Amino acid sequence: MAGTIPRLNPNMKNYVKLPDADQVKLIRHYLDQEKGLFFYFRHMCLRMQDHFSTLLPLDKMPKVFIHGNPHTENYVITERGAGMVDFDRSRIGPYAWDVVRFLCSLSLKRADTSTPFLSAPVLEYFREGYMRGFELHKTPYKEVSKTVDKANFDIWYPSTREYLEAEVKWAKEIHKSPLKPNNKAVQKILESYLKSRNEEALLKTYRVEMVGKAKGTFGNKRLLLVLDPKQASADKILLELKTVYQDADMPHFFNPHRHHGLRMIKASDLYAPQVEQRLGYATYKGQEYWGRQIPPSSAKIKNKLNEFEQVDIAYSVGTQLGRAHRKSLQKGAKPDALFKHFLQNYDLFIGIGLQMNQELIQGHHKYIELYHHKLSALREDQAEAEHLTLTTH
Repeated sequence: MAGTIPRLNPNMKNYVKLPDADQVKLIRHYLDQEKGLFFYFRHMCLRMQDHFSTLLPLDKMPKVFIHGNPHTENYVITERGAGMVDFDRSRIGPYAWDVVRFLCSLSLKRADTSTPFLSAPVLEYFREGYMRGFELHKTPYKEVSKTVDKANFDIWYPSTREYLEAEVKWAKEIHKSPLKPNNKAVQKILESYLKSRNEEALLKTYRVEMVGKAKGTFGNKRLLLVLDPKQASADKILLELKTVYQDADMPHFFNPHRHHGLRMIKASDLYAPQVEQRLGYATYKGQEYWGRQIPPSSAKIKNKLNEFEQVDIAYSVGTQLGRAHRKSLQKGAKPDALFKHFLQNYDLFIGIGLQMNQELIQGHHKYIELYHHKLSALREDQAEAEHLTLTTH
């Protein structure tokens, strides 16, 4: 459980979805005792954003180029650096959305959930981090502390060759659903991606060795390509080209760029410069793509966090968000006005985060209840059908 659950709130309906249309794999994710609630939280991003828009007056709130979905599992550690990545939901919006969304995610990742929300030290460190990042926006943000024990990291190989030989994660996916390297659609998408990077000449020194297709956590399609160098001493390149989310513009949230892949690249440059490699975008038959080079060494924060770890990531993400918000303030918005707004309303943001989390928890409980009710009804129908079959013989 993630804190004390209050009496049913009418707003719970914002976070209730029916299991009827969900596939078995998705239902299993939601029902997982350890990870189900957070997975549900991830899936509720746009619903939470819509509800958030009803809880605060957004007309006069300073607008920035928001991350859009800053949650703990989007924090990545690589040899190039660490930071909040995955910019599928990035766009122009009210800065407070990033603040509330992150605090909600961190509260759901606590190892100790004896209190309804984050502790005072964690909330204060996030506040201090945001202020530092905002005021010192010309300096790098603070990364989380790094462990020297690579054994606990998701993926940590010295080269892409070794990553591919180990057949982990995306390397494994290539073999599950392979495509021919000379597939026309793959070639066109790759050419469009390389053109966006002014890197068309890459195929003079590399050849497409393997191609596979895969799906992300929430169904967006991915092409995975292995480029083999003609020079034996060079390392291989593993590319991911995925379809992008094309969320419709809303009154307070909208895309400022002509291409959704370009939108994600601009967000990456703003929030986590240099962390991701070989960023580019592509278009094929009207479908937009975003691309990157998959690093052989990376880790994401997926386990429950003690208070020290919460403080560490809260301060780090605070500096990252504060810095990016300051650098992306929209025309007409003054830095001092946003800074003052943040200080005056931070306690309000905390209260909204607590409310939304409790309603989300209720929604998740309701989903599980509806699923078990449906399962029980199916079993009763099956038993009745078997009984009728026996009695007719």
